[in-house]
Amino acid sequence: MQNIYYLVTTYAAAIVCLMTSLLLFARRSDGERSRVILACIILFSVVNYTTRFADLCRGDTPEQVISAPMLLLAIFMTTSYIMYPVEVISPGLLNFRRIVQIYIPWLILLSLYGLCKWFGVVFITYGSLVDMLPNVASFEVWFRFLLALLILAPVLTIFFIPYTRRYDNAGKEWIYKYITLFTINTIAYIIVLTFDSIILKTVYYYISVGCSLGIAHMELFSRLHGKPVPKDGAVETIYITQPEEVLPTAKELPETGYDQTDTADTKYPQNTSLRDRLPFYMSQTCAYRDPDLSINSLAASLYTNRTTLAHIIRELGYESFTKYVNALRVDDFIANMKTEKSVSFQDEFYNAGFRSRATALRNFRQMTEMTPSEYFQRQHIKE
Repeated sequence: MQNIYYLVTTYAAAIVCLMTSLLLFARRSDGERSRVILACIILFSVVNYTTRFADLCRGDTPEQVISAPMLLLAIFMTTSYIMYPVEVISPGLLNFRRIVQIYIPWLILLSLYGLCKWFGVVFITYGSLVDMLPNVASFEVWFRFLLALLILAPVLTIFFIPYTRRYDNAGKEWIYKYITLFTINTIAYIIVLTFDSIILKTVYYYISVGCSLGIAHMELFSRLHGKPVPKDGAVETIYITQPEEVLPTAKELPETGYDQTDTADTKYPQNTSLRDRLPFYMSQTCAYRDPDLSINSLAASLYTNRTTLAHIIRELGYESFTKYVNALRVDDFIANMKTEKSVSFQDEFYNAGFRSRATALRNFRQMTEMTPSEYFQRQHIKE
């Protein structure tokens, strides 16, 4: 009977996680990666649950959770869950190089396990950490104890994620909730490793799925997506303070004029055209510095629709919204580098809103027909 409960639980866990992953992917925002990353991470769990369900259907015994491969898989999963808060807390920071850096400790452990197998180290089958205690002096036993301990390490790394200097995509409350759910899930798995009990294993699946659903709910309904911070000395009250539920729609707001309610420091003049409002808004808010900026979100901020905004962007001489935003980012990058407050191209590309160095360099060359080093060298010679 217990095996039947275990079979049903793994099946239900796989289905629930699959539906959650698909929902996150379907609800992704333009230019935003956090939901896609979280969807992929939960999809890893689907593969794990499906594999165990298939073994149970064939009558096979699934891989022991205390085996070295399963412990390495657990470390891989907890490590993967780090990428999501990194993208939330510091959007645009993740690139291929940093992703590889995140997985380097896991790759080292995987390589060490491969060397052990190559040198003929025999990993005896155990059901739990308690069962291994009498043989703790054995290399293959304490190696697995080390792996079990390192499962907790990714939880601690969340506290060392560098906060972006220009955005606030997640409040402290969101971070504490995420850490709590992540910690509960991890500790529950450690308990499963400690005691060989089919009941604990079954309960763990409910806890694991519950934590995944909790994190997905936070992403979809609780997390506030931050706004870019204005340039130094710029007006900070450019964002509309009128309640969202009474904002006029694009149809209600004529494109030939804009009558905004006064704020503390500034207002748009009446009858200001969208062609004038767009550059003013971008210069005052530096919205282009947000790597997740989309034409839909920008259109909403300007009380218009994406079709009209795209038309205005073409009137300003840009082929597309992407070209327009990247041009502003390149200009911002050049201006920041000329202040000589920073000597790192990488940091300033990131600050300007680019997600990766490769994308930034490609756009910089398209605009200047030079690399940044060549450009600033020539500027220095002219001066």
